[in-house]
Amino acid sequence: MNFETEIESLAIDEDSGFDAMLAAARKRTARALERIRRPLARVGFVDTGLGRLFVAEGPRGIVTIHYPHGDSVKGVVRELKQRFDLATDEAVALKIGASIDRVLKGDLSALDQRIDLTLAGEGFQRRALEKLRKVPPGAVTTYQTLAAISGEPNGQRAVGNAMASNPIPVFVPCHRVIRSDGAIGNYGGGVDRKVALLRAEGFALGKQLKVGDEAVYGHQGTHIFCRPTCSAARRANRARMLIFADAEHARHAGLRACKLCRPASAA
Repeated sequence: MNFETEIESLAIDEDSGFDAMLAAARKRTARALERIRRPLARVGFVDTGLGRLFVAEGPRGIVTIHYPHGDSVKGVVRELKQRFDLATDEAVALKIGASIDRVLKGDLSALDQRIDLTLAGEGFQRRALEKLRKVPPGAVTTYQTLAAISGEPNGQRAVGNAMASNPIPVFVPCHRVIRSDGAIGNYGGGVDRKVALLRAEGFALGKQLKVGDEAVYGHQGTHIFCRPTCSAARRANRARMLIFADAEHARHAGLRACKLCRPASAA
């Protein structure tokens, strides 16, 4: 190999090494940017059977469903911008709105949606919302029970605040939390919306807006459901109890009828 050929060979080797170093640096930069890049949330307004809603969906699922009042959407947008880049997307809004309308028509399979509780933060509210998601359609829990299973036995007021600030109503079903006396209580989107959702899930609500006489108590430990007046229900740990719209809903959830009180509609 002559002198000129040797120099050319070295130059090629140097260029190849530089290119490899540059490629490696680009990969490291891309990985770093991926770690710091904020996820994209697609947002929009949609008209539904529950009225006009502001909704947002991120890569991990629905991030927010908001009942607008006054300029409240501005606050939600500010909160979203702290965690996401935003883009309007009519198709996403229409998709979420269609799911809500299916729920109102009794198609409860539409509730099976991916959600992202990023806006719920951490701590008690997050725990309460995650526990609430285990309450099935056709059943409700009480503020007192939800507080107990979330780690705050005397935290009914804290539960009320957590429900009022629930970032994803309908799909994180704060409408399924009622008072201990059977009255449905308040709702961040207004009582009329709570009534509509509970009726869509099978609850017959009288003029006093209480769960009907056909409601039964189901125990998550024994998997038995009883009349509210049953002595077995009164002795049971209320923190493990759900209130079902009727015996049919309790049986659908895998519970069997109490042999003592024999709920009227049990087979």
